[in-house]
Amino acid sequence: MKTENTRDKKELQIQDERQRDYASRFKAERYSTDGFCLHFHRNTELYCVNRGQVSVLVNGENKILTDGQACVINRLESHSYEVGEPADITYFHVGVQYMDIFYRVYPQNEPARWLTDADFNLAHLYPVLEEVRERGDTMSELEKVSKTAEVFAQIVKRYGFSSRKHIEHPGSSYNIIDVVQYIYDHYADRDLGLQKIADVFGYSPKTLSALITKYIDVDLRIFINDIRVQKVIYMYHDPNNRGVPLSELIERCGFVSKMTFYRAYDRNFKFKSL
Repeated sequence: MKTENTRDKKELQIQDERQRDYASRFKAERYSTDGFCLHFHRNTELYCVNRGQVSVLVNGENKILTDGQACVINRLESHSYEVGEPADITYFHVGVQYMDIFYRVYPQNEPARWLTDADFNLAHLYPVLEEVRERGDTMSELEKVSKTAEVFAQIVKRYGFSSRKHIEHPGSSYNIIDVVQYIYDHYADRDLGLQKIADVFGYSPKTLSALITKYIDVDLRIFINDIRVQKVIYMYHDPNNRGVPLSELIERCGFVSKMTFYRAYDRNFKFKSL
């Protein structure tokens, strides 16, 4: 399976969630992008266009962002980026442990999605992101919480909140994030499905299905296979798996058939297989 264009491994459009989607992630990077395929993660992402034009798709909603404009990718929102020419962007990936302060203050809300006031962003958001990019790895935990609060306080001040409800399920000892964590940890289980997950968390299958539909906006089977296909592609490009047949990787990741894998692959990735 090959892409239409040869890419450096660092630019392959799949990364293992275990490497980049952990609770304590606090990272800002600036680089030239040629786009990124449909994906999702549990942490919050602030995506900023420094120079260029990027077509951003978030949960089915599309907007073209240009110089100085940005968007917030809230937890579990599927998103992709497309460009005609390489664009200069900065992204800020904020782990859930640092976003906790936001959700404590605004327990029923998510940050606004589209941040299109370039002048405001350049004055109030970009300087903080540049500071995080330069010395985020050396910041104390208190500084990380403070910088997160500073950025999202400015976003709320200028843009308000998203129409999307905060992801939680009142009245239960579990929330949808716990369910997603379980799926991430058990994606390779062949019997992973609605009944098994409902039993683990004490939901009825009907209630769990409703939660998945409400907060993730996709059928559970599709959601599980989307995670599995990302794992397969990551493993396929891992040098440690050189020589391992694709069919074996598909099986390792919990797919019951190649056909199911290719359906998930075609749904998520614009690569052409040979």
